[in-house]
Amino acid sequence: MYSAKEAAEITGLSTATLRYYEKESLLPPVKRNVQKYRQYTDEDIEWIRMIQCMRMANIPIQSIKEYVSLLIQGGKTLEQRYEMVQEHIENIMGQIADLQKALALTQSKLAFYEKILKEPLHQDITYAEEWKMFNHGGHI
Repeated sequence: MYSAKEAAEITGLSTATLRYYEKESLLPPVKRNVQKYRQYTDEDIEWIRMIQCMRMANIPIQSIKEYVSLLIQGGKTLEQRYEMVQEHIENIMGQIADLQKALALTQSKLAFYEKILKEPLHQDITYAEEWKMFNHGGHI
């Protein structure tokens, strides 16, 4: 059993976030000790990690709530969960493609800066000149 502070340290979340997850029914009710302090189990920690993973994938809280609700209902919701996960995979793949485009642009911008920094008058360049140079392969 872990206190809220220990669970927060293990998961890297704040205790406020853990309370929010519980309040929003993103995880089953957390057991409490005699003093009414939350006591997280290893299973609770795994639930929290699942939620963290879903949040990293930019899955909205409402969708996570729906998924958790279906999960708690058991096998009768397996097809619905399968479809949700399939949709999430498609969304994640789209995010990856977008991030790859952003990375490629950022890398080309870095290469542009490396090139332009070697030029003696690079401090005198205006943003408009820089923009033209970047968009025309380093030449005005």
